[in-house]
Amino acid sequence: MVCAVSWRLPLIELDWTGFDTMEKGFYVRMLFPLLAFYLTACATVTSTPTPEPTETSTPDPVTQGSQVFSSICAQCHGENAEGYANELSAPALDSTEHAFHHPDQQIHDWIMNGKLGVGRQMPPLGDQLTDGEVHAVIDYLHTLWTMEQLASQQDVTSRYPATPEPTWTPRP
Repeated sequence: MVCAVSWRLPLIELDWTGFDTMEKGFYVRMLFPLLAFYLTACATVTSTPTPEPTETSTPDPVTQGSQVFSSICAQCHGENAEGYANELSAPALDSTEHAFHHPDQQIHDWIMNGKLGVGRQMPPLGDQLTDGEVHAVIDYLHTLWTMEQLASQQDVTSRYPATPEPTWTPRP
């Protein structure tokens, strides 16, 4: 309900003939409480706070990627991607090894479909992660590399050919 109050009240000409001063005062005194009630009702209605819309935006990709990495990838690659966190000897993904040599599409494919290695195997995680989560993990990995490593990796990524049946889907 919206109340609108016009502060310019129209001039009302009343014919007070036949009313004595006491009756005029009675009607005027009745008008003020009614006006006060109306203004209070409007103030109450318009001062009711509107609920703030809740934020439904998705977290920033690097933050999301860090969270996914910590919950799924860190058990093999280490909490800080330093690698060799358990008997599987998963390699480091930070700036100390060669993860930055691989294009995003290939990293994406390995996360989704797994990867064979010498004496070790990375399991496929495509049934546990969404495409957006995989992209977010890759965004997080980018933050672990030096600027030179990232520039080199982005150059390789831009030149990497698409596979005939890619699991990689470019961002919109």
